[in-house]
Amino acid sequence: MHQMHNPFEMIQCLFSLRESIVTHNIAEEIITAQVCDANAVAPRHCRRDNYNEQNASRSKDQVQGYFFHLIRLIIFCVFLLSYGMANAQFSVKGRVISSEGNLPLQGVTISVGTRSVATTDSLGLFAFEAPAETNQLQFSYVGYQTRTVINQVNTVLEVMMYRSSAFLAEVAVKAYESNRRLQDVPAAITVVSRADLERYGNVSILPAVNTVPGVKMDERSPGSYRLSIRGNLLRSPFGVRNVKVYWNGIPFTDANGTTYLNQVGFTNIGRMEILKGPGGSMYGAGTGGVVLLNSRIAGIEENSLTINSLAGSYGLAETNIAYRRQTANSNYSLQYAHQQSDGWREQTNTRRDVANYTGTFNISPKQSISTNIFYSDLYYQTPGGLTAAQVLANPRQARPAGGPFRSAAQQQAALSLKTFYAGVAHEYQFNAAWSNTTSVYTAHTRFRNPSILNYQRKTEQGMGGRTVTQYQHGSLNMHVGGEYQYGFTSSRTFGNQSGVPDTLQFDDEIAANQYNVFLQADVNLGKGFVVNTGLSYNNYRYGFTRLNNRPVKEINKTFEPVLVPRFSLLKKMGEHYTIYTTVSKGFSPPTIDEIVPSTGVFNSELAAEKATNYELGFKAEPVKNRLYLEAAAYYFHLDNTIVTRRDAGGADFFVNTGKTNQKGFELSANYYVIRNMNRAVQDLKFWATYTRIDARFKTYQQGTTDFSGKQLTGTPPNVFVFGTDVSSRVGLYANFTYSYTDLVPLNDANVFYGTQYNLLFTRVGYRKELSKWLQGELYVSYDKSFNNPYGLGNDLNAAGNRFYNPSAPENLLGGIRLKFNL
Repeated sequence: MHQMHNPFEMIQCLFSLRESIVTHNIAEEIITAQVCDANAVAPRHCRRDNYNEQNASRSKDQVQGYFFHLIRLIIFCVFLLSYGMANAQFSVKGRVISSEGNLPLQGVTISVGTRSVATTDSLGLFAFEAPAETNQLQFSYVGYQTRTVINQVNTVLEVMMYRSSAFLAEVAVKAYESNRRLQDVPAAITVVSRADLERYGNVSILPAVNTVPGVKMDERSPGSYRLSIRGNLLRSPFGVRNVKVYWNGIPFTDANGTTYLNQVGFTNIGRMEILKGPGGSMYGAGTGGVVLLNSRIAGIEENSLTINSLAGSYGLAETNIAYRRQTANSNYSLQYAHQQSDGWREQTNTRRDVANYTGTFNISPKQSISTNIFYSDLYYQTPGGLTAAQVLANPRQARPAGGPFRSAAQQQAALSLKTFYAGVAHEYQFNAAWSNTTSVYTAHTRFRNPSILNYQRKTEQGMGGRTVTQYQHGSLNMHVGGEYQYGFTSSRTFGNQSGVPDTLQFDDEIAANQYNVFLQADVNLGKGFVVNTGLSYNNYRYGFTRLNNRPVKEINKTFEPVLVPRFSLLKKMGEHYTIYTTVSKGFSPPTIDEIVPSTGVFNSELAAEKATNYELGFKAEPVKNRLYLEAAAYYFHLDNTIVTRRDAGGADFFVNTGKTNQKGFELSANYYVIRNMNRAVQDLKFWATYTRIDARFKTYQQGTTDFSGKQLTGTPPNVFVFGTDVSSRVGLYANFTYSYTDLVPLNDANVFYGTQYNLLFTRVGYRKELSKWLQGELYVSYDKSFNNPYGLGNDLNAAGNRFYNPSAPENLLGGIRLKFNL
């Protein structure tokens, strides 16, 4: 049977019909009448058809034959025309890219009407046969706005997809290199978006992070942060330890195991992903979780200059300026911010200057290069801990003089950090199945810390890299890669004479090397089951040399290599419900600051922590785009637990304490009452989180004292947070947050506790597009504690019972933001 594949055969059929009519002159043969002009008045205006006698004598049968031949030809052409139109196929092809750096998007679904016809490959390419010359194509992808495009014949389409403010269940996450929607990842992951960060005063990420279930961020004094995920705060007198941090996919935690998160400015962060539980199967050393930071980037075709300025209580002032640009092949930004504050307590002055450049550049459809260059100059004073009696007498005072020690103010106790960090990442798509991302970084930190006891000066140099190769085919998605980091620290400890270095006490050099290689696979088993499994090999060693000892002797220590596995199983129950279970292990060697703490005493006996985590989780979207729920229950067991102690002079040192058991439950709920851009009230959202942690020492003997069964130091057993957000079409908006934090044990014996406290945060503002070239925003933020005095971060196991670092009972600030579209 003949099959018509294109319209040219139909046209040939019509020409055949025309030729038959002309050749046989059917009309001429059956019509014998004269044709005259209706207005004719003379014979010359009439004509007689040129018939002769022969033609007139043709038989009636012949005429009828020609007539039926015509009918058959017409029917045949109409049949072929309709059949061909029904079966004609038009080739459609093109590429889909992201508005964020014009990177190709893999897995975008292309639909014609209600029928899915194609998905993009790893290069963002697609091709299919369409039923018509012109089609309305729909492009959809998790975490991006759905786009509708009208295709043109013989045109290669290039479709750009833009990130959406999608409902939480649809947000795509990068944790474990998944790039899947949050609901489909078998792990406890919380995304903190830019909108979440800006619900407060635009000064610190701390309030937003403290809304995450299972996560607690402390501030002992302005600028001094600690981060705890599921109770792992024991090792952090200051700074972030035992939590691995990456910035734009590049390691930000150094080879020494320390992260200076306080150096990163508020405006430098566009989004955070917090991974709870050990992530060592892909991210190496660490039992306390992983944090993935992403820079704030330019929006769709943005070319803008933004200026933000604010002022608030206790001498707070900040100004930041940012230039952002997005072009066809690049997305980059340059930012500078200055922040200063006098502080609520004595000896709490703070100053921070941050400059940051980030950029992504598409070299070709197959490859791109990303850069992140960062410089930070941070200075903050440290007031020191107080006893309960001193807090009651005057909670705003710094630590006074006592015994052989001078006061914090007399010693000018403070911390100064200057860091330069530069990272470069290269992404390459080999073909539809294989791709690779490789990054390298270098960092240099100048550290100065006059304290009540001594004066420490350090210079830290670091470098490292990470590579991940992905293979994707059918139901298998596999990642293989490795990470290497090297750090060298030159540390000198002096006596402190009113903030000036005095007699040299220790002159040390410390080198750290760590690397890991990993393999991870995701397999779709069908019927809604997805398996995620990973394994890493970890190696860590350091070398220590004390130069002012004679003879000079170098000590090297290599920790036993460790295999760290992870296994997860996820079951999808329909489109809106998933349940998962995870078993994972973790490995965390002591950091350089724990091996050689501020006491200057070298501790070669400090052992690495080893952890096992069992977890069961549930994610649900019972009401589409309205209600999203998450729940997770876990049991976390830690061996060789490292805890901090503080001596009489305020110096920290660390010991292994045995074992801990941490059982917990986490719950979060997000509900949109209103979500309609056409209404006067466009958004009305209620949300809440709850954290329950029963964390205790399992076996912990210190001398003759047994702390087994005691609550884990620094971990509140209950935290509840509730919030509501509302925004209107005219530009007015408001954010309200209430949080409750339970009593916090401050020493291992559970004799002293930090006050339980209730906090209220409020932000109201007005956004307005003043012209095509200018957008403005005014806002006011206020927070208040209903339990005073209270502390956002206290000292643990402090000598002399100086545990308490009181925080300001309330804060008020106002700000203005102007965005110029260039």
